[in-house]
Formats: sequence, C-alpha cells, structure tokens
Amino acid sequence: MENVKTSPDAEQPHDSMVDEAKNFDAFIKAMVQVVEKYGRFVLQELDSVA
Repeated sequence: MENVKTSPDAEQPHDSMVDEAKNFDAFIKAMVQVVEKYGRFVLQELDSVA
C-alpha cells in the first residue's frame, strides 16, 4: 500500500454524502413526528379502553 496516493479532497465529504445525510435527518425528524402523533393517539385509546 506504499504506492497508494490519496487525493487532498479525500478527507472532504462528497456532496452526495452531505445530501444523503440531510435527507436522512429529514426522514428521521418526520418519523419522530409520526411516532409522537400516533403514539399519543394509541395511548389515549388504550386509556379509554382500560
């Protein structure tokens, strides 16, 4: 591996990786909102049944 040269840009995150990270964060935030909303609904339903 001595002959392997690294590009100076190798340490920089690639644009698609940055976009993927932003998309993942947006997806996680949306899923958290869904779980919070329907989690409350389910808990209310369980309270009314009990």
